[in-house]
Amino acid sequence: MFTRSLIASAVLISLAAPAFSQTEVPDSSSADSNYIEEITVTAQMREQSVMDVPVTMDVIGGEFLERTNIMELDELSRILPNVQIQEQAVSLPSFNIRGVTDDVFSVSATPRISVYQDGFDISKKTVSSVALYDIARVEVLKGPQPTLFGVAAANGAISIHSNLPTDVKEGKVQLGYNSEQGEELEFMFNLPVNDNHSFRVAGLYREMDGIVENNACSEGSYYGNANMYDHKGNAIPCSSEDLQGVSVQAVRGTWKMDYDKLEVIARAALEYNDQPGVAFKSGSIAPKGGDTSPYTAAEFSLGSELGIERTLQSYDISANYALSSTLNLHADAYYKDVEVSEGYDADGTALRIQDGYYENDATLKGGSVRLVYDSGDKWAGFIGASISQDDSIMPYYVMVDPFIRGTFDAVKAQLEASSNIPLNQNIATNASLEEIEALRQILVSSLFNADGTPISNPDLPPILIQDPYTFEAELDIASYVAEVSYFVTDDINITAGVRYIDETRFTRNTYALPGGPFTFEGEGDFTDTLPRFAVSYDVNNNWNLYANYAKGRRSPVVDASAAGTTITKAEIVDSYDLGVKYQSANFIFSGAIFTYEYSDYQQSYTDQETMQSITVTVGDSTMSGIEGMATYNYSDTLTFTASLGFLDAEFADNTSDGSPFQYGGNKFRLAPEVSGAININKVVHFDNWTMDVNWLTSFQSEVFFESSNYPGMSQDTYSLTDFSLKLNRESSEFAYEFYVNNLFDKEFLIDAGNTGGRIGIPTFVRGMPRIAGVRLYYAF
Repeated sequence: MFTRSLIASAVLISLAAPAFSQTEVPDSSSADSNYIEEITVTAQMREQSVMDVPVTMDVIGGEFLERTNIMELDELSRILPNVQIQEQAVSLPSFNIRGVTDDVFSVSATPRISVYQDGFDISKKTVSSVALYDIARVEVLKGPQPTLFGVAAANGAISIHSNLPTDVKEGKVQLGYNSEQGEELEFMFNLPVNDNHSFRVAGLYREMDGIVENNACSEGSYYGNANMYDHKGNAIPCSSEDLQGVSVQAVRGTWKMDYDKLEVIARAALEYNDQPGVAFKSGSIAPKGGDTSPYTAAEFSLGSELGIERTLQSYDISANYALSSTLNLHADAYYKDVEVSEGYDADGTALRIQDGYYENDATLKGGSVRLVYDSGDKWAGFIGASISQDDSIMPYYVMVDPFIRGTFDAVKAQLEASSNIPLNQNIATNASLEEIEALRQILVSSLFNADGTPISNPDLPPILIQDPYTFEAELDIASYVAEVSYFVTDDINITAGVRYIDETRFTRNTYALPGGPFTFEGEGDFTDTLPRFAVSYDVNNNWNLYANYAKGRRSPVVDASAAGTTITKAEIVDSYDLGVKYQSANFIFSGAIFTYEYSDYQQSYTDQETMQSITVTVGDSTMSGIEGMATYNYSDTLTFTASLGFLDAEFADNTSDGSPFQYGGNKFRLAPEVSGAININKVVHFDNWTMDVNWLTSFQSEVFFESSNYPGMSQDTYSLTDFSLKLNRESSEFAYEFYVNNLFDKEFLIDAGNTGGRIGIPTFVRGMPRIAGVRLYYAF
C-alpha cells in the first residue's frame, strides 16, 4: 500500500505542478480562446464555483457528455476516478464509489450511494437507472454527504442536472444508426413563451438488438421447439430473443416561471424500457454444440418472458423565493411511480435448474423546505426539513424442473460434503479453480444422459412454480438539516453541519412454502445524527486546499421471518478527505487523499429456500486511496482530460467482536486498485469545414465480482478505447458523425456469479463488443 500511495502521490503532484503559478483566472470577457469557463455547481444548496466547495467532487459537463457519446450512467465510470457503475439492465444497477458498492435487492434496504435527478432523490434501484439526454452536468461527490444529500448518501452521491428552459428559441434533432442494428433519435425544443415563462421539451429513443445470440428454439438445441412455460406455469410457444440489448423511450417537459423574486420550475417525465434480458450465460453448462464462453451463443429457457419492462413516471415542482438580498426560501415536492417486471434465466442454461421472474411496483413521494442564507461576505448556510415515503411490493416467482433441480441439489450436497469445497460463490474458499471446476464437472455430468440429452422423468411435471414470495416495504423518513459556512479570514473558510434522521421501516414478507402461504411482519423506528465538518484555504486566486470529515450511515434493515423480526444494525462510516483544487486560464485540476473507517459493514445474500434478501453485519474495515482529475486546454483546438485513481479496499481480518471473518483480507466487489482514463479532443479547420476528433481510452486493473473473491469470479486488467469524428460545415445547420465504441473489440466481463453462482454454477455477463455507428445532427 505504501508503494502504491507513493507512486500515486508523485503522479498527482506532477499533474498539479502548474498550480503553483500565480496566474489569475480571467473573467468571461477574456479574449483568450483557451479559457476554461468557471464551473458552477449547486452541491451545497446554492450556486458556487466548484473551487469554493470543500468536497471532493468530479463534474462532467453536458458538452463533454455529448462529444464522448455518453448516454448511460455506466459510461460515466469510464472517465471518473475510483467510480464504477454497472448497468446490466435498468432494473438493478450497481454504483460503486471508492470501493464500496451499494448492491441491494431487498425492497426494504437503503442504498449506500444517493442518486439525484434535478434535486430529487432517485436512489431506489428500480428508479436510479435513467437515460442521459439534454443534460447540463453530472456532479459526483465522493464520501458521505449527510447534510447535502440525505439518508442514502453513506458513501457518496451522483447528482444529474438536466438543462433548464432559456429565453432563446432553439431546437435540435439527432439521428443515429449502428452496426448492431441500433437506432436512436434524440431531440430538444426550447421555447420562450413570454418575458416570464419558458418551456423546454426533450426526448430520447434508443433501440438495439441483443448482442448474445439465443439458440434455445433452434433445431440443434437441447429441447428443440418444445413449449416453454411462463411464471404462472402456462405452456407458451417456444421463442428465443437475443439478449443484452438496449431499449429506452423517454420524454421530459420542463416549465420555468421567472419573476423578480420568484422562480418556479415544474417537470414531468416518462421513461419506458422494453429491454432484452440480461445474458446470464452459464460458465459450466454449454449450449448444445456450443461452448461456455460468455462471448458466444447461448441457450436460455423462459422464452418470451426473458427481458425487462419498466415504466417510470416522474413529476416534480420546486420554487425559490427571494425574501431579501441575502435570504432565499426554497420548497419542492415530487411524486414518482415505477412498475418493473423482469424474467431471467438464473442458471444460464436451457435446463430449468432455476429461473426467476419478479414484478416491482413502487411509489415514491416527498418534499422539502429550506432557508438559504448568503451574506456575500462572511456567512452562508441553510436550514431545512424534508419528508419522503417509499411504498413497494415485489412478488417473486421461482421456476424449476423438479427432477433436474432435485438431482442437482442432491449431487451438489454430496460433492460439497465429500470434498469440503463450497460451490456457493458467497462462501470464501481456499480451493483452487481447477479443484472447483472438477467438482462442477461431476455435478453437471449428473444432469445428462449418456447420449448427451438432459435427464428427465415423465412421472414428474415438467415445471414446478414456487408461487410468489411477496416482499413489501413501507419506508417513512423525516430529516432536519442545518449547515453554516464562515470565513474566519478572507482565505480560510469553515463549514459545519448536521442532519437528524427519524425513520420508520415496515416490512411484510409472504413465503410460498409447503402448508403456506405464511406472512411475517416487522417494524422498526430509528433515529440518528450525522455531522459534517470541512475547512478550506484559498492559497491564491488559483489554488485551494481543503480537509473534510463526514459521518455516513446506511440505515438498519428490518427482516421478518418465522424466526421473528431481525434488525440489522446501521452501518457507520467515518470519512476523511484531504484535497486540492486548482484552476487557471487553461488548466483545471482536483485531487484528494482519503480514508474510510467502516463499522458494522452490511453484507447481503439471498436465502435459497425463501428467496429473501438477508442482510448481516460483517465487522469493521478500513480503506484508503488517492485520486485526481485534470483538464488542460493546450490551445483553442486541442484539449486533454485525464483521471487517475488508486484504491486499497480490503475487508478486515476480524469482525467487530474479534472473531475471524471469512472475507478477511479480500478485495471489495467492483473495486480496482488502479483506474484511469485519458480523453483527447482535437478540432481541425479546413476550407469551410470543422472536423472534431475525439479519443477516449480508459483503464482498470483486476476487479472481483464477489466479496468472497471466489476463484474465477473476476475480470483481469483491461482497457477500452472509443473514437469519434464529427464534421460540420460553416453556417450549416447540419453536422455528421462517425464513431466506434470499443475500437479494438476488447472482450471483457461486466459481472460474474449472480444467482447461478449462489447455487453452484456461476453465470457470466459480457460487456459490449465493438460497435460502429453514424449520426446526423440538425440544429435550428
